[in-house]
Amino acid sequence: MDFSKPGANKRVCAFFIDSFIAQTCGVVFVILFKINVAAILWIIWVLFKDCFNGQSPGKYLVGIQVVDENNSPASPSKTIIRNIFMVIPFFPVIEYIIMLRDKDEGKRIGDKAAKTKVHDLKPGLKDSIFLWVSIALAILVLVVHLGVAGLFFMYYKNHPELLQKTQATRQL
Repeated sequence: MDFSKPGANKRVCAFFIDSFIAQTCGVVFVILFKINVAAILWIIWVLFKDCFNGQSPGKYLVGIQVVDENNSPASPSKTIIRNIFMVIPFFPVIEYIIMLRDKDEGKRIGDKAAKTKVHDLKPGLKDSIFLWVSIALAILVLVVHLGVAGLFFMYYKNHPELLQKTQATRQL
């Protein structure tokens, strides 16, 4: 298999899809179990998302795959190593800039550490399409966050005794 470097927009779009899935799971846990494990779920998701044939759901939908130096799907251990850098606060932005600067293979620090790269399985799809999908997903995530925050605010406003119980349990 010859290597085909995907455009940055495909990679960002896949990241947004995966982040949306992780955040949705976090919100469901908060609603169903009344415990906030969203941050923990997001970290677990980011670390393990590419373990299945070098693809996460986002990468699968966009048509990209994490491969090793032999252009074979990356092993789970390599994908976990490459994704450790994505759970460090603000580091995804640094990773994005480094990825853009690597003109040959588009490697970020995580790829260099794990000796992986991202392969474009569908090079015929225009990268610009994924810019618009990424913008739409970013807006969707923002709307969902604002909507969930609004629902919690309204819920606690209508049930102030719940807020007092929460504060009382923290003091114990």
